[in-house]
Amino acid sequence: MIRDLLAYRTFIRNMVIKDLKLRYQASVLGFLWSMLNPLLMLGLYTVVFSKVMRVQMENYTFFLFAGLMPWTFFSGSLLASTTSLLGNAGLIRKVHFPHETLPFATVLFNFAQLILGLIVVVPGLVVITGARLTWVALAALPLLLLHFAFTIGIAFALSALTTVFRDVAHFTEIALLFLFWGSPIVYTAEMAPRALQTWFRMTPLAGFAVAYQAVLVQHRLPNTELVLTLVGWTVAALLVGHALFRRLGPSFAEAV
Repeated sequence: MIRDLLAYRTFIRNMVIKDLKLRYQASVLGFLWSMLNPLLMLGLYTVVFSKVMRVQMENYTFFLFAGLMPWTFFSGSLLASTTSLLGNAGLIRKVHFPHETLPFATVLFNFAQLILGLIVVVPGLVVITGARLTWVALAALPLLLLHFAFTIGIAFALSALTTVFRDVAHFTEIALLFLFWGSPIVYTAEMAPRALQTWFRMTPLAGFAVAYQAVLVQHRLPNTELVLTLVGWTVAALLVGHALFRRLGPSFAEAV
C-alpha cells in the first residue's frame, strides 16, 4: 500500500488540489473559509456552553478548540470517504490504478484544511483568549499524524463497504453524531458519569480528544497507557481497513 501511494503521489497531490479548487471555486473568500469555519464553530459552541449552559472552565474556548478542530477533520474525512469511490466511478472503470489513492486523497484533502485552519486559529486564540502554549504543545504534531493514520484506516473500510451497501453513508452520519456527544469534546472526561468514563477508556476517539487536551490545554504529555492504546487502535484500523479494502477491491468496477 505504501509503495503504491508513493508511486502515485503526483496523482494524489493533483486530486487534493483539484478538490480544494472545486470547493472554493467562485467563492469571494476562497481558502479563507478553511479558517473561518472553525472560528465560527468555536464561537457558537463557546456562547452556547459557557453563556447559556454556564460551563465553568478557564479558557473554555481553547479547550473546545483542542477537541473540536481534530473532530471536524475526522468527521469530514469519514463522510467524504463514503463517496470517494462512488464519486470516481468513471475513473475506476476506465483506468488501472491503485484505488487506495482515492480515500487517501480524500483524507489528505481534509487534513490540508485542518492545517490551514490551525495556522490562523492557534495564534488568533492565543491572542484573543490569553491562553498560553508551552513546548509540550509540539507533541500535538505526532498526535496529528497518528490521528491522520487512524482516519485513513477507517476511511478505507467505509469507502469499500459503501460500494456494497449504499446505506453505509447514512449510518456514518448517524454514528458520527452519537460519537461526537459520546466523546469528551465539549466537556471534560471528569464531568461525565462513571459509566461514560468507562466508555471513554474503550474508544479511540475519546482517547484522541483527551490527548489533544492534555498537550494543548493542560500542558502535559499524555500518559504512556493512552499513547500505547492510540497506537494500537491506529495499527488495527490500518490493518483491518486495508484488508477489507483489498478484499472488496476486485468488485469495485462493477459495484460502483
